[in-house]
Amino acid sequence: MKVGKLLALAAILCMVGFAMAQDAPKDAPKKTRTPSIWGKIVKVEGTNIVVASRNRDTKETKEVTVATDANTKVTLDEKEATLADLKADMFVRITPATGTAEKVIASTKMRERPKKPKEEPKPAPKPE
Repeated sequence: MKVGKLLALAAILCMVGFAMAQDAPKDAPKKTRTPSIWGKIVKVEGTNIVVASRNRDTKETKEVTVATDANTKVTLDEKEATLADLKADMFVRITPATGTAEKVIASTKMRERPKKPKEEPKPAPKPE
């Protein structure tokens, strides 16, 4: 009798799980990254920022002029800043890559990518 109840309970749980999986939205929006411009500030002219940006594939550096407006949010070293605070040779990420900048994230030092921890070799098994 107990085995029959357990099997019935397992069947119900399977049906509930299947029903919940069917309810999941299939067309849920996927998170996508907004293309950005990465580079080094060459100069700031009025409301425009001139950035030296390097192409990852060709390693070619080109200057890109990015327009800003009153709605552009500027940060410098993770603190709120203004366009006037930005200077040549600062590192910058500007979002989006085209049109008027919405967000300018600048830093005085280049960010280092986090390094993956190296796997330590496993110790050899001890002979018995």
